[in-house]
This record gives sequence, C-alpha cells and structure tokens, in this order.
Amino acid sequence: MSLWQLAVRSLRFYWRTNVAVLMAVVVATGALTGALAVGDSVRHTLRRTQEARLGRTEFAVVPQGRYFRTALADDLTEKLDSPVAPALQISGLVTNDDGSRRLNRVEVLGVDDRFYAIGAAENPLESDGDETIVLSEAVAERLGVSVGDEVLLRIEKPGLMPRDVPLASDVDRTAAFRLKVGRIAGEGLFGRFDLRANQVAPLNVFVPLAWLGEQIEQPGRANVLLAADLGEFSAAEHLNAAVQSCWKLTDADIELRKLEGSSWLELRSRRIFIENEIGSEALKAESEAVGILTYFVNSIRLDERSTPYSMVAAVGSGPGVGALVPSAMGSDEIVINQWLADDLAAAVGDSVELSYYLVGPMRQLYERTISFRVAAIVPMEGATLDPHLMPDFPGLVDVDNCRDWEAGIPIDLDRIRPKDEAYWDDYRGTPKAFVTLDAGRSEWSNRYGNLTAVRYPWRAGLEEKIEADLTSRVDPATVGLFFQPVRQRALRARREGTDFGQLFLGLSMFLIAAAVILTGLLFVFGVESRCEQVGLLLAVGLPATRIKRVLVGEGALVALVGAVLGVGAGLLYMRLLLYGLSTSWSGAVAGTRIHFRAEPATLLLGGLGGLLAALLAIWVTLRRHVSQSPQRLMSGNLETPYSRRAAWSRGRWGLILAAGSFVTVAIFLAVMNAGDSQVVAGLFFGAGVLLLLGGLGLCQGLLRIVASGWRRPMVSLGGLGFRNTARRSGRSLAVVGLLACGVFMVMAVGANRRDPMALSQGRSSGTGGFAFYGESSVPLLHDMNTQEGCEALGLGRDDLEGVEFVQFRVHEGDDASCLNLNRAQQPRLLGVSSGELSRRKAFRFNRILDRGQEEEGWDLLRMDLEAGSVPAIGDYPTVFWGLGKNIGDELEYSDEKGRVLRVRVVGMLESSVLQGSLVIAENEFLARFPSESGYRAFLIDVPADRSGAVEGVLTSTLRDFGLVLTPAVERLAAFSAVENTYLSIFTALGGLGLILGCVGVGLVVLRNMLERRGELAMLQAAGFDRHTLQRMIFYEHWGLVLSGLLCGVAAALMAVIPALRSSPGQIPFVSLALTVAGIAVLSGLWVWIAGTLALRGALLDALRTE
Repeated sequence: MSLWQLAVRSLRFYWRTNVAVLMAVVVATGALTGALAVGDSVRHTLRRTQEARLGRTEFAVVPQGRYFRTALADDLTEKLDSPVAPALQISGLVTNDDGSRRLNRVEVLGVDDRFYAIGAAENPLESDGDETIVLSEAVAERLGVSVGDEVLLRIEKPGLMPRDVPLASDVDRTAAFRLKVGRIAGEGLFGRFDLRANQVAPLNVFVPLAWLGEQIEQPGRANVLLAADLGEFSAAEHLNAAVQSCWKLTDADIELRKLEGSSWLELRSRRIFIENEIGSEALKAESEAVGILTYFVNSIRLDERSTPYSMVAAVGSGPGVGALVPSAMGSDEIVINQWLADDLAAAVGDSVELSYYLVGPMRQLYERTISFRVAAIVPMEGATLDPHLMPDFPGLVDVDNCRDWEAGIPIDLDRIRPKDEAYWDDYRGTPKAFVTLDAGRSEWSNRYGNLTAVRYPWRAGLEEKIEADLTSRVDPATVGLFFQPVRQRALRARREGTDFGQLFLGLSMFLIAAAVILTGLLFVFGVESRCEQVGLLLAVGLPATRIKRVLVGEGALVALVGAVLGVGAGLLYMRLLLYGLSTSWSGAVAGTRIHFRAEPATLLLGGLGGLLAALLAIWVTLRRHVSQSPQRLMSGNLETPYSRRAAWSRGRWGLILAAGSFVTVAIFLAVMNAGDSQVVAGLFFGAGVLLLLGGLGLCQGLLRIVASGWRRPMVSLGGLGFRNTARRSGRSLAVVGLLACGVFMVMAVGANRRDPMALSQGRSSGTGGFAFYGESSVPLLHDMNTQEGCEALGLGRDDLEGVEFVQFRVHEGDDASCLNLNRAQQPRLLGVSSGELSRRKAFRFNRILDRGQEEEGWDLLRMDLEAGSVPAIGDYPTVFWGLGKNIGDELEYSDEKGRVLRVRVVGMLESSVLQGSLVIAENEFLARFPSESGYRAFLIDVPADRSGAVEGVLTSTLRDFGLVLTPAVERLAAFSAVENTYLSIFTALGGLGLILGCVGVGLVVLRNMLERRGELAMLQAAGFDRHTLQRMIFYEHWGLVLSGLLCGVAAALMAVIPALRSSPGQIPFVSLALTVAGIAVLSGLWVWIAGTLALRGALLDALRTE
C-alpha cells in the first residue's frame, strides 16, 4: 500500500474527525473571506457613488458667491475642444402640496443640455415647460411625491451684491413657486450630482437654467462650471490658463460704459464695490484714470444745522471730476457744493461733521462721525452736477421719490425735508461733498473693495483697450473664476476612506482566531486518537518524517476542501454582514445601501489565508506527537513525566512572566498621570493586555508545577479535579486563554459604548450645554441676541426671553463626520466669534497645540500664525478619524480669490455636536470668503422649561429661511450611534467567537474524558457512582472556565479605568455582567454535556482493555 493510499483510507476511516476539522476550517476561512469581501462591496459602492455624483466631470468652478456669463462655458468649450457646462446652484427648500412634509437645505440646480451631456444622461427637462421640476430620488422619497404631483419650491434670491455690503437690502430675500413634478431623477439621470465627497444621496431638485436665472435676477449667468474629457488639458493650470484667455470683465460683474452727455468712460461694479485687485489694475491702465469711492452718509452737520441723507464722493486727483479735489488738499479737508453750503450756512474754513453707518458683523450698524474743514465751495455746474457718481445702490437708484427709499439701513423719513426731496428730484444722487480718495478709503473701504468707480477720459477704442488690459493682467481667480480638481479629490477621498475590509477583519478577528484554534484542537485530537497507529508505523521502520508527511497531507487535503467551501461560506457571511449594515447596523454607514461585490482576488486571498492558517495550526499541533517513542505511542499514554526539579524549571517561566507583568502594571499605576485622554486610554488598554498575559503566565506556571511537582495528596473531588486538570496543562491553558482573551476583548471594547443622553447638559459635554443645534437654508443676516436683530427677522424678543444664540458663518465642504465613508479632503468651515464660546467654556478640549502661547481653549482661534495659515479647532472624531490629521497638521483650501489657505489644527474637542466641521475665527472667515454673507449654523441656549415653545416660535417664524432645529442631544446621539454600532458589530462577532470558544471547551472536556474512560471505569469499580464522576469532571473543567473568566475580567477592568474615571455612568455594567454570566453558563453547559457523553455506555468495557 502506498503512502497516498494510506492517507486516503485514513481519511475515509476517520471521517468524523476530518469532518469536524473541515467545518472549523470552513468557519475560519468564511469569516476571513467574508470580512475582506465586505471591503470590496463598500469600495464598489463608493466608486459607483462617485461616478453617479460626478458623471464625466473632472474639474469644476464651485460656487463662491459670484456669478458669470453662461456663455463663458461655450467660450471654454471652443478653446479646450472639450465639453464645459454651466449651472446655477443655490439653496432652497421644498414642501409637498399639502405642506405636511418639508425638506430644508435642498440644492436647487439650474441646468440645461450641457449639464446632462457631462452626466451622460438624457435631459429630463427637455420636453417639459418652465413650470415643471425634476426631483432626485432622495427628495421624492422623503416628500412622498411622484410624477404629476405639485410641490412648493422656495429659493434664495442672492441679489446683485453680497448681503453684507453697506446699503444692501435684507428684504425680499426668497421667492416661492408652485411647480409640477415632471420626472424623478435617479443615478441614470444624474440625480445624485454632488461636488462634495459624500456617499449619502444629496437633496437635489433640477429646473431649467434660463428660468432659474430669471427668477433670481441673474439672467444668462451661472455660478458653476463643469469640465470633462479634457485629454491633454487635464491639469488645473491648463484650464485656468484657458479661463484667463476667455474671461471678460462682465464675468466679474464689472462693466465699462460711456457716460451720457460726457466724455468719460466709467468702470463700475454691479456689486457696488470694485475688488481691490481689479481697482488697482484699473487705476494703472491709464495715466489719467480717476478713482472714486462714493458713500451714503446720514448727516452733514455744522453747529445746529444738519443736512440729512447725502452722497459724499472720495475722488482721486486728475481731470474732470478729479479736479474738484486738488492734489494739495489734505485728508482732513472737504469740498462742498453751493446747495450744501447754503443749507448749512457754511463758509470756507468752517468745520463740518459727517455721520455715517459702518456695517459690522451680523449687520450691526455703527454710526461713526468725523470732522472735515471746508476747503472750497463749488458752484452747481459742470463736474459738480454728476448723478452718475452715485453707485447703483439697490433701493435707491431706481426710486423717483426719496421717501420711497428701501436701503439696507434705517432711514428716518421724518428727517427728509421738502428741499431734500427737491434736490433728489433735480439732481438725483449727485454728491453734495467731496473728500480725497485717501480720506474716503480710510473710512469707507471694506472687504469687498475700496472703489466704486474708475473714470477715464474717453477716446475711440479705449473701452476695448481697458477690457484687454484688465483681463490679461488680473487673475480671474481673484473673482472666483478658477477650476478645482474635483475628480482627483473624489478619488483621493474614496481611496483614503474607511477600509471596511480591514475594519471587519479586525471585528471578526476573534471569531477567526477561535476557529483556527478549534481547527488545531480537533486535528490534534484526531492524531492522538491514532497514536497506536502512528507508533506501529514507527515500530515497523517507517521514518518519522514520512509519517508526518502523511498526516500533514491528510490535514492539508481536509484544509483545502474546507478552504474551498469556506470561500462559499464567506460569501454567505458577507451577505449576512451586508444585511446587518442595511438594518440593525445601518448607523455604521449612515444608512447607505451597500451593493454586493466580491473581487476574485479577494476570494483567492481569503481562501489562501484560511488554508495557510489551518496548515499552520495543524503543523504546530502535530510536531510534538510524532516525535514520541513508538512504545509510548502504542501505549496510548502521551503524558511526559517530569521530575520535581524539571517541573519547577518548566513552570518558572510562566511565573516570571506573571511577576514581571504584575510589577510593571503596578509601577504604571503608581506613576501614571492625567494627560491626553486618547493616549491615556491606549496606555491603560496596553496595561490590560499585560495583565492578561500575566494571568495566563500564572496559570501556566501553576499547571506545570502541579502536573509533576506537587506531592501533597488531594483527597476531595475538587482537589482531584484540579490535579487532573494539570495532567494536560497545554489543553487546559488553551481553554483558559481562549475564554480569557474573548472576555477581555468583549468587555474592554463594550465598556466604551457611550450613552449621549448621560452628562449631556454640562458645558463640558458634547452638546456644549446648548439645547439646540440649528441650520438654515437661507443665511440669517442679523444678530439674534439683540432686539433689533430679532425684529428684523420678525421675531419678538419677549418670546425669546432667556434664549441666546451662537451664530456661525458656513463655507460648505466635505462632511468630515463619522457618517462619511470617504476621507474628507476639504471639510466644511464654520466661522465664529471665539469669545462667544470662550466665555461659556463650551465643550471639553481633548488636546491643544502647545507652543508656549498665551491663548488657550477657544482663544486659540486668535493665535498669530505665519501668513496664509489660520488656526482651526475640530473635535477628535473629525480631526483624527474623519481627516486622518492630528494637532499641528494642516489642510489646504482655495479661498474665494483662489489663494492657498492653510488651515492648521490647533485644538481638538471631545466628540461634539460640531462634528464634521472645522471652526475658525469669524474675522479670518470674512477675510477669506467675503462673499458668503450671513449665518447658517447656530447653537442655541434655551431655558429647560421652554425648549418646546422656543423651538416652535423659531421654526414657524423662520420657516421661509428653512431653519431646522435639532435637539443637541439627538444630534450627538446620531454621531455616537456610529461608534456604538461598530461596538455592537464587534460584540456580535466576538460573541460568535466566544460561542466557538465554548464549543472548544466542550471538545477538550470530551476528549479528556474519552482518553480516561479506563480511569473512570476503575473509579466506578472502586465505588464512585456516575453522578459523583459527573461532578468530578465538572469541577475539573469548571475551574478552567472560572480561571479564564477571572483573567479576562481583571484585565478588562484595567483597560477601562479611563472610562470608569471619566464617565462611569455611561458604562453598560448590566449588559457586560450578563455577557460574562452567559459565557460562564454556556461554558458550564458544554462541560456538563461533554461529561455526560463521556460517561454514557458501559465504562467497565473500557477497564477490560486497560
């Protein structure tokens, strides 16, 4: 008979043992393969989502609060020979027909055929009229509407200039339309379009581009450009160079016009103020250029006389109107016209006072007064009478009667006299006074610019020359016209995102380890049951190496079949995991539907991994048994006798390990001080692992010593059981180790489960002590903590007594919270006055950047960093997990003007309601994103007994702004649910591993007792009944179970000391205790079952074979 035939026949003869080994390999391979395949499914889902979001888009001009010609897209298409599509993207809200369901923060997209060409989809708007709307599937599902239903769409009207510009009106800011649903857009109709890296379906609604432009008073304009199929131009530098050659001044809201009835060419902005970069170049374009800055003043006063509401122009020296302000005129001097001089009875040399409003944060108006000495009085003729010097202030420029003014500042109409009305009728906005340009800039410049017009002596061809000069010398990025690599960022976000394969491999690790250990135990049990056969083969002369090859070959064949079947089981295991991620565990993926996908390479890797793990377990357990002598193998007694000296020698290493571990842990506890909470938690977890190793070392030492070095008789059942346990110290230690490791992992991880409802009211909690977190679709411009601000929003301050607001400016970006499976590249930025949070001592800091600076806490936002860098604060989950950053690291943005903005993390909070965003100082926000007006995020302090009433007042009064309030505790709970879901997954999978561990305990008991049936028969013959023997078996192995539980619980308690110190009320003691009790009961049950099986049948027959 050949060795191959021997192996095959042995497989058939010992089929029961081999089937058991095969099943263990199937479990190990299935868990490994399924875990890795989950990663394939998540990566496939993210890849599919990315394609659905971007279509063929490679680069994009993203909304920056600026609007440009839609024709610019056509010019770029011709220049690049690649499709470029314009779009309008604004915020809005939509409700169903009966108003029972409303969605806020909806993205309203004005699109046309060019957009759908890039999305590789048909245009669902093509055959419908302007009165129809296309809803994304997410919007239609949440509204409960279908094709043919009507919805009410409310959109923000951005206006011609930013709302924070002085004199900008804050009324009539939204418009509502009742539209019929024409189509529901899924992925095939580009319904998931989104430039941000997020797998959650966006809330998109689509309307015709031309129609939307008309409704928001931006006809023929867009604020988004999408570029695709760029080929050789697939670099931002090439695209931006193309923009440089194609853009026109009108794309920056700049216009050139020849003034009627004059010989002047004027450059002015639809945004009122001309950007500094354009204004500077405009003044250099011609030697005789004259800069103008005209401002609206509340009064011009001389002693008791006062002229209300006038225009004052700051003019640079030069020809024409520039001649009104001589070059030698001082910054404290003023030229007034004859009408004003008569009204004030002013003369040259008199001192007049100008009072005017400056607009601060939250549109707070500060009236400032400054004095000037009258340098000259000019007649009402010539350059003095120029109504074009007044900018096109909305609410003023087109008004016939000054009593109908609708400026963005308070105007007391009672102050307007008949002579003031006559002046407006005759001269419109002609300035009544003139100061130097330097004086005007020092007072009236703002973040939007320091000029309202530039004038040039007109000549033929000058307009074309100025246009060409400025478009070639001004970087269009300064007005928001620059492309960003959105596809490249999306690829990086997807590749750097959470690796669910590795995550679930870690979550399944104990299950895999338990299955591999079980494989080794089952295989070695099979070998031990064949020790007489192995001894006989050795006795007849077969080399030990050949016998080992036969046994390894048998095991390898079983492992190979198990691995193949395990791959199939892995697919089933993955299906179960994906089902869990779509139901009970959906919080881990923010409710995203994960699509099934398993790559062949992953299946091969899982199969090979399971096979190699099984072979390793087989080889490790086999090598000692074949090295025994033939006589010992044929006798069936594989126990190795040791002298007392040898026993102490073999046991001392375990005792040394135990002593060293215990001493190290004691020293650690003595010297450990408070510090970084995450580092401290890691150190205590390490101490728990060390304590676990020490406990196992102690068990190993005691078992080895008792096995051969213990001479004192043990006459009780418990003592006899303990002595029997030590006979197979390796098996006993495996049982203790398996249970100890399982209990340690389940308890140490489970103790980190957090209840956001506990300790959520304090300022240092994750809610910051705030009652609500709010977001609005349309920015709120006013300070809601003041009477004036509340009145401007239609709120009664009496209804908000005791209510305080912390208001945040918002620059949209990627969601960096734990709800995003991608790695955020440019997270959302929040701008806040740091003092509002600092004085409340809101939230608890996890760690800060320590460079010896004076600032701490929220005052870190005022740190002085090098040029181009701003300090930022985020919470730990956002910075560490969402961004993969740490204290001192930087993220790179492009600000509104295309400049590089480096945001440096200087502080990290504990988990908070601000998760997903980085917070910077409001002044830094305004400097970098000046066109993003108002506030769209809020933290709200509310008296505990009035939260319901306040919520109702705010949401009903501000419903047109799309305000949504979420209880801060609920928002924190949503973030905590992700972490708790991962812990639930680990607990469930770890529980499966513990079940296998308990099965292993039962197998060890059963094998031990089957080997000792002769011994049990002899005890029965000596007078022990079956019940007594059952108790002895139970005591013998129950001690191992208790030892494993004790080691695991003690080590776990060490690991969770930080959690016990910081938030003992949040640790689920009851559930953890029930888990440990369940393990104990289940293990005891398996021990009892194994003992029962071992004692059944006629034991005396076994005695006859001794």
